[in-house]
Amino acid sequence: MALKDFVTTTPRQLPVLLLADVSGSMQHESKIETLNRCVGEMVRSFADLNEPTYEIAVGVITFGGTARLHHPPTPAHDLIWQDMPAEGPTPLGHALAIATELLEDRDQVPSRSARPVLVLASDGQPTDDWEEPLDRLLTAPRAGKATRFAVAIGNDVDEEATLVLERFASGGEEGVFRAEKAHRIVEFFDWLTMSVSQQAAGGEVDYRPPPLADRSADIIVD
Repeated sequence: MALKDFVTTTPRQLPVLLLADVSGSMQHESKIETLNRCVGEMVRSFADLNEPTYEIAVGVITFGGTARLHHPPTPAHDLIWQDMPAEGPTPLGHALAIATELLEDRDQVPSRSARPVLVLASDGQPTDDWEEPLDRLLTAPRAGKATRFAVAIGNDVDEEATLVLERFASGGEEGVFRAEKAHRIVEFFDWLTMSVSQQAAGGEVDYRPPPLADRSADIIVD
């Protein structure tokens, strides 16, 4: 029998990286509480998957007051979710720089990893220089190939803030999901969890989040 018949194939990593706005305005209308709950549930759902080809690794970068790596990319079954507090301004540019550095680091994201999935969730305009860091991310050899989604959280996301999200998203305007109410955050992460799980099973992720049905009657937000 050939030696290769005895070799156990290690699953490829499928990185999911969240850039989470945790500025002070996220304290309003249950936005940060809902975001924390949704991401925690997503991680637990990924941990329950048992796909031989891909292992989903979740990383989280927060930006509120300062930007930092809240969770490095970690296999979902090993990640113990820690809630994100909300305070301060919105330094998106710094968060984008961290994301680019992380995705280009082969120690953090191995060379044989699948195309990363990036999610930017924000409820307002950046408070630092974001255009140059975004350009660097979009043109980086590995980070630039990521599938990118954006979530506009709250009903007061103005036109300028929306344009930032549209520039980030792979599908432009079609790649931005508008979560005007907290329950819509739940809808987006339900869809993202399903879509990434399908990719781990050998499918593809569509860069256009669907216009999900209004489920407010079925979802209770504390």
